[in-house]
Amino acid sequence: MFENLEFLEKIKAEKTLKEIASLENSSLDEVYRKIIDFKNMGLVFDKVLYDNGDIRYIHLKKPTDERCSIKIKLMDKYKFSAMVISDLHLGNMLECMDYLDMVYDFCQKFGIHIIINGGDLIDGGFSKGEQKINDPIKQLDYVIKNYPTSDNILNLICLGNHDYSLYKYGIDMKKVLENARYDLIPLGYGLGILNVENNQLFVRHNISDLDFETINNKFILEGHRHKMAFTSEGNGFLVNIPTLSNLVLGKHEFPGAIRMDLFFNNDGYIDRGHFEQFLFSDEMHTVNEASFKFNLDYGLLNEEDVRPKVRYRSYNGQSQIDKFYKKWKM
Repeated sequence: MFENLEFLEKIKAEKTLKEIASLENSSLDEVYRKIIDFKNMGLVFDKVLYDNGDIRYIHLKKPTDERCSIKIKLMDKYKFSAMVISDLHLGNMLECMDYLDMVYDFCQKFGIHIIINGGDLIDGGFSKGEQKINDPIKQLDYVIKNYPTSDNILNLICLGNHDYSLYKYGIDMKKVLENARYDLIPLGYGLGILNVENNQLFVRHNISDLDFETINNKFILEGHRHKMAFTSEGNGFLVNIPTLSNLVLGKHEFPGAIRMDLFFNNDGYIDRGHFEQFLFSDEMHTVNEASFKFNLDYGLLNEEDVRPKVRYRSYNGQSQIDKFYKKWKM
């Protein structure tokens, strides 16, 4: 049954994905396919990401609950750099894969290996506007085949309400992505927790069918609103992520993305951040740069205390999709 135990020994020896690929003389995709084969046989793995774009898989000796958190190890413990995007709505007529290609080109040029996605990777089972791909299975197939790829770039994806809508069709998008590509890493539905050094970053996207626990005095990246904003309240800091599509809201909004550089103190806590905001047309344009000093609550939250829970009551008997169509009179 386990035909390649030598391969498994490399994982147990804490070799990274790139190290195993080199030892096996294989591509990263081929190595990942073997890991998925072992996983489908019943073996349990966790993973640690590195901000140089590498991954280390950990063979666990007991099963774990589904997680929305992930560990990120920094090559420079004082700095974490990432591109932050959200609301691509791939499958919608107003998607723009060209903008995503520009983000990848920027990451390659400036040595950024992590892209954080705030949700709504696909347009899903309902839409504001017209879909060029209205079959959810074909939307996923389109993403898996056409989403840019690089051996040095990992995407951390908090799944949004449009991603969650695929449950209506019997599809768990998180499982699909986990099995399809090593570089498209789903976190959780509506919430992702990034454990970096001694700190936590939260990535959030509202889903009306889920109950969200309040997260106070933390650093939060949030999709869903399709617009850029910084909000500092008390010890907390919220970044609303603009949409990387032409599904913009309001006459003054444009497709956008953020370069985020977070700086850590000697104790491994986020001390300050620098943000560069981009707008997109035929190229990326820097429109704003801002630096902030943080005063966050550094106590760690347990995943079980903040993970969204299914909301068993419905609003006026309507599903999320029904409410959307009613709101937009569709």
